[in-house]
Amino acid sequence: MAQQDPAALEELYNRYAQIAYNLIVRIVRDRAVADEVLQETFWQVWQKAADFSGRGAPAAWLYRIARNKSLDQLRRQKARPQPPETASQEDEDLVWGRLTEGGIEPEQTTERRWEQQDLLRALAEIPSEQRLCLELAYFEGMSQSQIATYANIPLGTVKTRLRIGLEKLQRILRAAGYQVTDIC
Repeated sequence: MAQQDPAALEELYNRYAQIAYNLIVRIVRDRAVADEVLQETFWQVWQKAADFSGRGAPAAWLYRIARNKSLDQLRRQKARPQPPETASQEDEDLVWGRLTEGGIEPEQTTERRWEQQDLLRALAEIPSEQRLCLELAYFEGMSQSQIATYANIPLGTVKTRLRIGLEKLQRILRAAGYQVTDIC
């Protein structure tokens, strides 16, 4: 990338674009805007690749750029990230994938959709710092150390936010009528 090799940009994009896009969507809450922010992110990565210090993972550097670009976009719109009132069909598919694949019956699909909506509503009630850590860990598959690097916070803070966030999530879901076996 530092040598302006288009193949390197293509490889980076193929590896990390979807995760970066998912993070951007969670911040800006608009897929059309997220497409633009993703393009701006990779453009900046392309332009600034030679400035990358080599400290930390390149993916974390890219995610930080994506996050900053997303927040810049919100500032331009004078908006703040807000949890959705109700999850859209696209959001549910983004988080959970297609439920009807693999021979799942319509009744099971409907039941899972309700459970997913309950989970997304419960996540919306959790403070944003804890929710971000939970989403990065469980929806994006990041390790605790990757989250710490991405969010630029100590590893211990990530662990605490995950633990407290999971406890709050469990309390909210229990209050919604779920049993411990449904949650764990």
